[in-house]
Amino acid sequence: MIATRGGPLMKNYNSGSKLVVLLFAAINLATAAAVWAGGGYDYSRGELMGNSGLTIWRAADFGNVIGLSIYIDGIPITTLSRGEGYRAIVRPGHHRLSVTDTPSPYGKTKFTHRTIDLVPGQNYSFTALWEVETILLEDGGYQFHGFYR
Repeated sequence: MIATRGGPLMKNYNSGSKLVVLLFAAINLATAAAVWAGGGYDYSRGELMGNSGLTIWRAADFGNVIGLSIYIDGIPITTLSRGEGYRAIVRPGHHRLSVTDTPSPYGKTKFTHRTIDLVPGQNYSFTALWEVETILLEDGGYQFHGFYR
């Protein structure tokens, strides 16, 4: 077959249809990202299943080279660096939450202890703040509002 006046025999696709397909893909990705991000960091009652939710945030001005070590009932859980937080589902009841800085900038490791009574089905959040030589555990936590306001 020989093409007459218009070039080769292959079909020419309209750039408008390519734009529609690209727009459809972008909308699907944006919708999936919004659904995946969720509304916040609290666990739902279905996720807790009779347990309690615990969230601990490290304040942004806590320090650049200092980590926040977290202990629950004397058991080391994790160490948070800048911009990190910790979430867990914990059995309800009486617990002792302890935090310390690591490495200790003054050469002495000082623990901050807080006794908490967790109720089934409830979420609890705390923010660790750096105060001169001690760490404060403030009630409430950072509220996640997305990347842009």
